[in-house]
Amino acid sequence: MTQQTEMTPIQHGEYQTRTRGMDESALRFVISDCRNAIGAMPDNPKAGYYADEIHYCCMELGRRKNLLK
Repeated sequence: MTQQTEMTPIQHGEYQTRTRGMDESALRFVISDCRNAIGAMPDNPKAGYYADEIHYCCMELGRRKNLLK
């Protein structure tokens, strides 16, 4: 018998909007927490979701950095 896993889809546009309301420390916490979760269990069905969270939080930090230029 094979084990079925269900992937958790991320709502891309909604999550990007949500990151705009997060302060820098929250963004950095999410990045760190997701990296730790992926590192601890890379085969977790939610690993892709965590990678997307990292990506969008990094994008938001980059967007803010560019606004300061």
